[in-house]
Amino acid sequence: MRHSLLPDAQRTPHYGAVLAVLLLLILIAPLSAGPESEIVVEFFFDLVLVTGAYSAAARKGNPWPFRILTSVTLLWRWVALLFESGQVDLGAMVMTAIWLAVAVGTVTKALFEQEDADTNLILAAVVVYLLAAVTFAQVFEILELIQPGSFSGVPDGGHPRELGNALLYFSFVCITTMGYGDILPVSELARPLAVLEGVFGTLYLAVMIARLVGLHIKGSAET
Repeated sequence: MRHSLLPDAQRTPHYGAVLAVLLLLILIAPLSAGPESEIVVEFFFDLVLVTGAYSAAARKGNPWPFRILTSVTLLWRWVALLFESGQVDLGAMVMTAIWLAVAVGTVTKALFEQEDADTNLILAAVVVYLLAAVTFAQVFEILELIQPGSFSGVPDGGHPRELGNALLYFSFVCITTMGYGDILPVSELARPLAVLEGVFGTLYLAVMIARLVGLHIKGSAET
């Protein structure tokens, strides 16, 4: 009989909600334009934080540190949205990047603790891939704000949301190694970060597919 290191009570809820909200955010964010749409995009981003924290609470260990991090991140993002300030915006981006990195680490750990290849494991694997791309996008945006001109082909002097959307698109181009060339990393720090994301995306798919196939073969042999 197949088994898991995680008790049944700790393997719920599934990652389907996180994945659904992430896909909606990725689809809706590029269509947003103007300050009115910021609320809509922020709403879906907040849903990512909330559903991610809810899923993390079902894992082993103490969920409260991640819940506190989620609450602080949510509060900081709304302060940055309501009160326009460069320093507050930068702080919100840094907090969001930290939350995303912790979320990626938490879900990845759960992926390697589980010993059967079920639907939830597959959903979690997709969530990590998408969250990693969003994480790199946040890091790219922070870098562009600190060192303007780190990327060529991004909106110059436009609405901050336009910059975020452009770098989210660029991040997915990097992680999938498509390389269209319309946006390019040009600074000494932007280039290795872009390469790092491409390497991560390639290795992650190879390792995760191998693990899923291995768990499936193992499960089939035990039944």
